[in-house]
Amino acid sequence: MDFVSNKQTQIDEMLKVLGREDLLELYEAVSKDLILPSPKINDGISELEGIALMEALSKKNTFPSFKSYLGSGAYEHYVPALVGSTISKPEFLTSYTPYQPEGSQGMLQAIFEYQSAICALTDMDAANASVWDGATATSEAALMALRIHKNRSKLLMFETLNPRYQATVRQYVDKNIADIKTVAAQANGQGDLEALKKALSDHVAAIIVQSPNALGVVEDMEAISKLAKEKGALVIQNGNPLAFGIYQTPGECGVDIAVGDTQPFGIPLNFGGPYAGYMATKQEYVRQLPGRIAGETLDTKQRRAYTLALQAREQHIRREKALSNICTNQALMALSSLVAILWYGKEGVKELALTNFQRASYLKKGLKNTLEGPIFNEFLVRFKTPLPEVLAHFRKHGIEPGCPTPLFKDGLVVAVTEMKTKSDLDRYLEVARECI
Repeated sequence: MDFVSNKQTQIDEMLKVLGREDLLELYEAVSKDLILPSPKINDGISELEGIALMEALSKKNTFPSFKSYLGSGAYEHYVPALVGSTISKPEFLTSYTPYQPEGSQGMLQAIFEYQSAICALTDMDAANASVWDGATATSEAALMALRIHKNRSKLLMFETLNPRYQATVRQYVDKNIADIKTVAAQANGQGDLEALKKALSDHVAAIIVQSPNALGVVEDMEAISKLAKEKGALVIQNGNPLAFGIYQTPGECGVDIAVGDTQPFGIPLNFGGPYAGYMATKQEYVRQLPGRIAGETLDTKQRRAYTLALQAREQHIRREKALSNICTNQALMALSSLVAILWYGKEGVKELALTNFQRASYLKKGLKNTLEGPIFNEFLVRFKTPLPEVLAHFRKHGIEPGCPTPLFKDGLVVAVTEMKTKSDLDRYLEVARECI
């Protein structure tokens, strides 16, 4: 953001209040040899010369440029220009961290609209103002389920859940809190429903499943929900929100808590963050939903107004009794996603989701040794050549081919978004034929 330095008259006024004669007196504790002399008017070079110098130095930087097919929770999507211009407005940008905004009516309305967008995407009754990211959203949902089912002490977690999410859940849920059992996957990449049926009991508080999962495969969420309801267990679905543009929503499938990451909407890769985790649930569980919740009401003059609702949940009030202490909400990133969702609109989200599905399906069809399960925009491909050689081969041709997975030592999870053209995909197929 912009920085405007103090003028000498302003500096003199501040020094007078402090009872000091010179700025250097404020640095008495600093060794004299560490203090640089103040610059003079004619020191250095001009702004124009400085920019020219920086441009010349930058041209000396060289780096490999890859077409990336990495995914596994962070995806290369187009970010509409409107997003950057909106979130860079001072009213939004100057909150002191990306997740702790000033409680103005404008910010509260943005949070409320974000919650509404998440409810529309997931077909759930209520959503919070966001949490740290998809991993923490999944972990918070696990703790939420254990609060709802206070007398149950087991969680079932599909092994097709993103490994980083699994690790975060285990970090949150200590063995003293609950026992976590893993549900294996079938050969087609979907969770084994027979194994799930055997593992379910009256002691299970919730089933944690990702769909589309870490292998890119879409799970049978209706069947999973049906099995869970027979034992009174909750269903937590971690899902790519963009996938709900063409696939059934969590609400339609009987899911109790929907979580995930809104990074696919309006948030650049950002070297891994910051992102924003979404959490949505049924009305009956809203009091166990952690983090902020913005509500809409009327003021004394019957004008529409926004306020934080159910404030007893907030860590700044409950402190050690708070439902969560990770963060209140990722305001700036949540706003980025909201702007992108509104920019695409209801039909645009469907078209974007369909484009992702079609391009991933095109590439999958051209490759061999892929899983049979239904996909969205990721899929697993297995190679006969050892993976280190496969990666080296692709990178030699300027392609980052996909993410390794612990479930298949000979496989890569390939992500395809709207950013890949047909010529890009054909180039991938051409390079792959030499080592598949």
